[in-house]
Amino acid sequence: MNLAKENITILVVDDSEPIRILLRNYLQEEGYRVNEAVDGITGIDSCLVQCPDLILLDIAMPNMDGFSMFEALQKISHLRAVPVIMLSANNSTETKMQAFQLGVVDYITKPFNHGEVIARIKTHLTISQLTLSLQQANQDLLIQQDQLLQGLHAAADLQKSLLPKRVPNCKSLKFASYFRPCEEVGGDIYNVLRLDDEHLAIYLVDVSGHGFSAAMMTALITQALSRSGGIITKTGEDGATETISQPDQVLRELDQEFPIDRFNLYMTIVYLVFNTSTATFRYSSAGHPPPIHISTDGVTPLDAGGPPVGMGSLKSVWENGEGKLAPGDRLFFFTDGITEQGNQQGQQFTEEGFIKSITEGEEASLKKTVQNIARDLKLFTQSSQFDDDVTILAIEKTKQS
Repeated sequence: MNLAKENITILVVDDSEPIRILLRNYLQEEGYRVNEAVDGITGIDSCLVQCPDLILLDIAMPNMDGFSMFEALQKISHLRAVPVIMLSANNSTETKMQAFQLGVVDYITKPFNHGEVIARIKTHLTISQLTLSLQQANQDLLIQQDQLLQGLHAAADLQKSLLPKRVPNCKSLKFASYFRPCEEVGGDIYNVLRLDDEHLAIYLVDVSGHGFSAAMMTALITQALSRSGGIITKTGEDGATETISQPDQVLRELDQEFPIDRFNLYMTIVYLVFNTSTATFRYSSAGHPPPIHISTDGVTPLDAGGPPVGMGSLKSVWENGEGKLAPGDRLFFFTDGITEQGNQQGQQFTEEGFIKSITEGEEASLKKTVQNIARDLKLFTQSSQFDDDVTILAIEKTKQS
C-alpha cells in the first residue's frame, strides 16, 4: 500500500483549540486531510464515522482523557491497528512508560517542533503502510497456500485412484504392495493389468523428483500404459487382432513419448509381461533397481534392461530378460526410495538391507512380509516420514496341490 498524502486522514484529538489549529495548519501544508475532536468521546465518534490513518492524541482532556480513549480504541477491531502518537505537556518518565506499555507508537512533548512532528508522522505512516502491505501479502500467501494444498489433495486423490484397487482375476498369483509418497503426492506409480486371457502386464515407475509435477507425469504414464494407450498392445490391420508388446518395445515407445526436454523429468521403470498359463515372464528394466526373485535356488536380481527412459539418447537400447516362477516363488519390485533411504548416522538402507528384510520374512505371508519391510525401514530411519517416495510391489506364485 502506498497512499498519496491527499488520501491520508489524520485525526487530531486535543481540547486546546490553538493546538488543534496549529497542527491542522502543519498537516494541511503537507497535503494531509485533517479531522478534529475536542476530547476522547468525540474522538471515538469521529473514528467510527471515518477510520483515520493516524491519530495525534492529547492526554489531559475533559470527559475522556487520552489514555481512556486509547484503551477504548483497542477494543474496536478495525481501529486497533491505527497508529497513535501521544501529545502531552507531561514530560515524566512514568507517563511516557504508561503510554508505551499501552501500545502507542510514539510520544511527543509540548511544546513541539514543527519539523519533528511531521517527521515522526511520516515515519509512522510509512511503518503502518508497510505493516498493512505485509499483512495483505501474508493473507494473499495464505490464500495461495490453501489453493495449493487443495490442488495437492486433489492430485493425491487422483494418484491414489490410479493405483490398482483389485488385481485382475488370477488365481495363480498373490499380490501385496506398500505405497508412501514422501510428500502429499509423489513420482511413484505401479499397476497390474490384464492383457488377455493368459497374460498380465506388471510395472513399477519412479519419476525423477517429487511433488506435484512428478505426480502429474505419473498420471500421463498410467494413461500411456493403459489398454487404450496404444503402447502395451498393438491393434492389427484388421482392427480386431491385438498383439502384446515386448517389454523392450514398451520402453522404447515410452522413451519417445516422454522425452526429458518436453517434461524436464525422466523415469526409471521395470516392465514385465507374465504368462499365467506357463508361469513364465519377460521383463526389461530402464535404470530401475532390479526386481528380486526369491526361489528355492536363492536370491536372483532381474537386471536385464538399459538406461532410464526419457534421457534423449537415440542410441538407448534395452534388453529383455526371462524367468519363471515356481510354486512359492516371489518377486519384489521396489523403488530406490527404499535402498537409498538414509538414517541419522548417514547410512543407507541398501539393497542388502532390503533383501535381509525379505528373506527374514520368507515364512510369513506375502502381505506380512511387505509390512515387515516397511517396519524395518521405519526402524532404520527412526521415522515414519521418508525423504523419498517408497513403493513395494510383491508377487507370489501360489502353491498348487
